Amino acid sequence: MNRIILIVLLGVMLLQTFGKVLVLVDYQANKEYIMEFLCINRDKPQLNCKGKCQLTKKLKAQHDTDKQANERGQKQEVQVNLYCQSLFLFPFITSESIVVQPSHYTCSYTSVAYHSIFHPPRFIV
Repeated sequence: MNRIILIVLLGVMLLQTFGKVLVLVDYQANKEYIMEFLCINRDKPQLNCKGKCQLTKKLKAQHDTDKQANERGQKQEVQVNLYCQSLFLFPFITSESIVVQPSHYTCSYTSVAYHSIFHPPRFIV
């Protein structure tokens, strides 16, 4: 009994997944019948439709069915921020934080350095 249920569910899933492929296979298998009886343009052979109008209709219907199934199956996304903290909090730049480095070169080098962050490691003895 479980195997039968499994096979049926697997078949339903495969039908849904390969719906467009099945429409194309059905069209190829019944092409002569579609061209002779179902084609809208069967009275106009110069259009060389060969039943493609029916194929287009079936593919559009399959697309609409897939689209409706996707809309029903979509879940609304909700974004929740549980915790947010800035990792780097820099104080405002003040004139005290601008350091002029003495140099032997003709150009002086100035830098905005945050000495509270950039320091050598401290060893606990």
